[in-house]
Amino acid sequence: MGEFICFERFIAQEELVNVLKNITFRGLYTKEGTPIKPYSRARFSLVTVHPPPRPTSFPQIMHNMQPQPLFTAQPTIYKSQTDMLLEVEQFLESMGKSIQGLKFEGVQYHWKGKGTFHILPPIVEKHTYSLSKGFFNLKKMAERFKGCYVKDAQGNLHEISKRLLRDYYVDKDSKFSYLDLFNHNAALINYGLRFDGDSDFYVIADGSHRMDLALELLNKPISVILVEPEEGDVLYPYYAFPMPFRPTTRLTSKDAERMYPRLERDKIHLFNEFLKKVLHYDWEAGGLHVSELRTSIPIH
Repeated sequence: MGEFICFERFIAQEELVNVLKNITFRGLYTKEGTPIKPYSRARFSLVTVHPPPRPTSFPQIMHNMQPQPLFTAQPTIYKSQTDMLLEVEQFLESMGKSIQGLKFEGVQYHWKGKGTFHILPPIVEKHTYSLSKGFFNLKKMAERFKGCYVKDAQGNLHEISKRLLRDYYVDKDSKFSYLDLFNHNAALINYGLRFDGDSDFYVIADGSHRMDLALELLNKPISVILVEPEEGDVLYPYYAFPMPFRPTTRLTSKDAERMYPRLERDKIHLFNEFLKKVLHYDWEAGGLHVSELRTSIPIH
């Protein structure tokens, strides 16, 4: 392994914050067509996630001295990704570091035959969503995208805060006269009929495999970067519904997923089939080299 992964440089906290503030959405724009930056007004801190003590428990994130359950948008873990992380972990150990013990820092390394990458603590976002009898209040959620636009196949910009898109082209000829912004199953997902009003969700935005490596394979706490909105502000909603970190779906690789055409538990995107990837982040826009999108669905 030693001759294949070579250290290049450290990224200190100040630079890393700058990098994070400059990542963009892959398909969310201003009225002028400029990509929107999800973290431009966010604040960051280093917190700890602890392994769950029982199969019926969730991993917990410690925030303001209070444990909070951890959620994920991606409940599927791929062994192929974990195997690569184990090699990166060996590389970090040779430098006196570890995946679970990284501080507010990044490590840039070169993997021979693969390229240059960055590894940093996983990123967890604190979201506050409005619930109505346990269902997401989709009207209020759409309003949080005020000033946000998506593009159709003809390059037309569509403002999304009113939820209904008109004359949305899926190619150069075919269009929807009216297209609902949200996933057609969005109104079915319920977090508890007893709950109304604002509720907090701590959602993994990047690093579920790093988190799984630490919590499940190494059984150790892991440092994570917590992203929160500034006082009086909110983060843009995340691209998929928050799901409990456990239970986890385990596959050997993305290729093996085709053996199971109807996975019983997978991510549920927030937006409809044509827009479901627009809320993905372009990490490289900020200067971070991370894994690519797992599917080739076009993003306009």
